[in-house]
Amino acid sequence: MLSKKSLQQQFASEYKTYYQVPLFIEEGFTRHVCPLCGKGYWSQTEQPDCGDSAHRPYAFFRSKPRTETYVGFWKKFEDFWRKRGHTIVPRYPVLSRWRDDLPFTIASIVDFQRLEQGKVVFEYPANPLLVPQMCLRFPDIANIGVTGRHFSCFMMAGQHAFNAPKEGYWKEECLRYNYDFLTGVLGVPKADLIYGEDLWNMPDFSAFGPSMESFAHGLELVNSVFMHYRASASGGFEELDTKVIDVGWGFERLLWYYNGTPTAYDAVFAKPLAFLKHQSGLHVDQHLLDRYAKISSGLDVESVVNLKQEKQKIAHSLGLTMAELEKTIAPMQAMYAVADHSRSLLFALSDGALPSNAAGGYNLRVLLRRSLSFLKEYHFNVELEQVMQLHAEDLKPLFPELYENLADVFEVVSVEKRKYASSMEKATGLARQVVAERAPITTAKLMTLYESHGITPELLEKASAQPLEIPTDFYQKLTERHVMSKDNSAEDSQADATKKKIELPAGLPATQLLYYDDAQLKQAHATVLHVDREHQVVITDRTVFYPEGGGQCADHGMMEGIEVPDVQKQGGAVLHFVKDASGFQVGQKVLLQLDWDRRESISRHHTATHVMIATARQVLGGHAWQHGSRKDEDEAHVDITHYEKPDAATIAELEKQANKIIQDARGVHVVWMDRGEAEQKYGFRLYQGGGAIGKSIRVVIIDDYDAEACGGIHRTKTNQIGLLKITGVEQNQDSVVRIRYKAGPKALEHVQRQEHMLQEACAALSVSPDQLTSAVKRLFEEWKAAKKESEKAQEVLAENFAHKLVEDAVHRKAAQVNKEVPYTSMKLLELVASHVSHKMDCVLWTADGLYVAATTEASLQDAKELLKAAGAKGGGTKRFARGKKS
Repeated sequence: MLSKKSLQQQFASEYKTYYQVPLFIEEGFTRHVCPLCGKGYWSQTEQPDCGDSAHRPYAFFRSKPRTETYVGFWKKFEDFWRKRGHTIVPRYPVLSRWRDDLPFTIASIVDFQRLEQGKVVFEYPANPLLVPQMCLRFPDIANIGVTGRHFSCFMMAGQHAFNAPKEGYWKEECLRYNYDFLTGVLGVPKADLIYGEDLWNMPDFSAFGPSMESFAHGLELVNSVFMHYRASASGGFEELDTKVIDVGWGFERLLWYYNGTPTAYDAVFAKPLAFLKHQSGLHVDQHLLDRYAKISSGLDVESVVNLKQEKQKIAHSLGLTMAELEKTIAPMQAMYAVADHSRSLLFALSDGALPSNAAGGYNLRVLLRRSLSFLKEYHFNVELEQVMQLHAEDLKPLFPELYENLADVFEVVSVEKRKYASSMEKATGLARQVVAERAPITTAKLMTLYESHGITPELLEKASAQPLEIPTDFYQKLTERHVMSKDNSAEDSQADATKKKIELPAGLPATQLLYYDDAQLKQAHATVLHVDREHQVVITDRTVFYPEGGGQCADHGMMEGIEVPDVQKQGGAVLHFVKDASGFQVGQKVLLQLDWDRRESISRHHTATHVMIATARQVLGGHAWQHGSRKDEDEAHVDITHYEKPDAATIAELEKQANKIIQDARGVHVVWMDRGEAEQKYGFRLYQGGGAIGKSIRVVIIDDYDAEACGGIHRTKTNQIGLLKITGVEQNQDSVVRIRYKAGPKALEHVQRQEHMLQEACAALSVSPDQLTSAVKRLFEEWKAAKKESEKAQEVLAENFAHKLVEDAVHRKAAQVNKEVPYTSMKLLELVASHVSHKMDCVLWTADGLYVAATTEASLQDAKELLKAAGAKGGGTKRFARGKKS
């Protein structure tokens, strides 16, 4: 059985095969073993360790740091690789739309990975190539701003070569290129360069290989991975069909090393930080910051058991008290975090992501609210949008789309700020209650507080006058819960995947799908291949029936006169669920007949769904993305990512524009395309229903409007959809809106029903249609006035009746009022009890068993106990309780 440890041991023992390259011999590097961690490393002279920052502090800071910019250094980097035959390709989105298993792009190699039958394959536009890929990762949130080196968003400048040795290049050329860059462009002295041996592997060992980590002065500069092997059936390993060079250059670290600033943030966020310092009036003790930077190299908040003790240790090392540390270092840490988080949000929102309470959107909301909290807590006098705009301006030569999308980004931020403000007051009060309880705050408890009430670790610390023991792994656990897989909870298109699987005979051939050859085919003859009488299933060699899938509901119809009410696909076989399978035999010739009106209606709704998705993008913004859909006979709906429920005017515009596209009679074409070609031509908006699962994909194209990978049945022109009528819009979950609509005859039927109801309402009120609104408003105002008068009358009635009850009790010298009242309304009963309780305690009830108990302010009795003593079940407060006696 393969394991990382066993492979590391084998590779280390055979280092000449797996790690040694001619470069090392030519440049005088020899192999040594780290006395601290046992890893092999290559250097010109033997070192006290392997160069990792876990073993030694950073030693590349400059007394006068350089001021090279992010874009300026990228030009140097890009020029180096272009001269060495690499094609520079644009970055891919930070949302990995092409991978259903990943919400975000977490590494540059993800750009070129596709899933086919559960296996990773590669789709690359050039070979070799370099991509300035921005990546999002969230496990290190607590470290950001503290360690000087952690980011939630960073560029993994991906240097990739595929299919060596047939194409691209392999280990020797790769390490030679990297050595030339490190020593030539970055300026690392050869004597200070260390290559550490390591191993990279997929969790299932479907791909793995040796890797070389390049260190200088305590900083890891690059990790060169050579995907070479996979696990074999025999328990060993074998070579991959396609070998891959996967070199991830941490670009922020390269710029940090090159400039020699105290932290990576100072190198990467120079302009935003200068603005933040100026606006906040924060004066930085540079000498203190330099000393802190050296200490922070070995700091990892997530691995610290007791954060308070770690802070105390840092304060002691700097010769500060805890109060001085919080006053001098903490504001700078917060400023660094804001600079990082704002850039992460800029990339994510620009690429169409939305903060939410589900999946990856959860982490974006954490970043946004953490930033707003820091801005407020440290009085930075800055709007988050201002910092984001500075990032966009700074990066415009490299990523112009960030600046172009600022208006849409700011709209999302504005909505999120309103949501945050409305929840903060309540969250602050709850935080004080939690702190006052003085109970241990576990990670699980903190998770519940955050998810239910928005209470962050920072808010708890602020609410406490005393130091708190806050779990340091909170953000890591939060990420594991919400970002490890995409949220499919709203995807009705996956409903078919939940059907119970039926055991099928081995060797059953795939069903021929006649509807792909001729979508107008209403009937066909077929041969029965399998009959399952237990489940009432018949499988034929070919079919005209479309099985449920991709959000499109199944065709219905007849098989040899027997009703077919459902059709599903399992593997390559189409399962026809029939009302009675007892009469079918294997080998029998059968006639398949579609319910054609149903097919026509569903296909209208499916093409209408594509029109609606593209129109939503036009009207709502570039972030609008399909989150799920269902196309049925009577109605369809599509779930669209959007930060709030659209108002009536926006809904009307959606409907208007969609019908305009329909009326244009645009052609609707189905084309099978090579996956890479389709991605290059149409981008990743192809994948509205999920990532591609094959090398060849079926693309549905609406002329000059939309292109989506889709396996459904469609009309051939948009005007064949007919009238489209939106029947409802609701926000069915955070940052997702559901748009329901009808098309063609179903839309006409809906409009006619609405008109009929309108006519009935007009007749009932004896008004014309154009007078109906004012008539309804007048009627409503009259009803409100009558209700108000009724309430006044009830109040007077209750007060008078209560007075009589108290007088009677006083006359009888009773301690409290116990009385059945002649009313049936709980509201009136409560009014009477409330008035009585101004004078004395009472228990009142109605003939049908409604009970109310109330006590005076000075009473020693408990209303809940009085209710219980009367034999009623209910609840309330000490002064007022209500219930019922069965």
